[in-house]
Amino acid sequence: MPKFMSSHTMPAGALQREQVNQLAQAAQNDPTVRPYRSFLNLSEGKIFCIMEAPDQQALAAWFQKMKMPCDYITPVELEGERGVVKEA
Repeated sequence: MPKFMSSHTMPAGALQREQVNQLAQAAQNDPTVRPYRSFLNLSEGKIFCIMEAPDQQALAAWFQKMKMPCDYITPVELEGERGVVKEA
């Protein structure tokens, strides 16, 4: 399934750790999307997610269902970790 990265901006401190856990659990149990990796700074209200989904529209619909504001969603073409870059 293709990977997509998304950016989310919320008011600083608006999202609590328990809510993050609930979102993660919802993604783990969803038949359409799959969580891959997330980076969060709750005190600044910044969230970046990498998720697998059939297409951008399916992922956008999932974020909307979860009431998670979304700045953008874009396909991942290359993936790098610790200086090693490969096809996504």
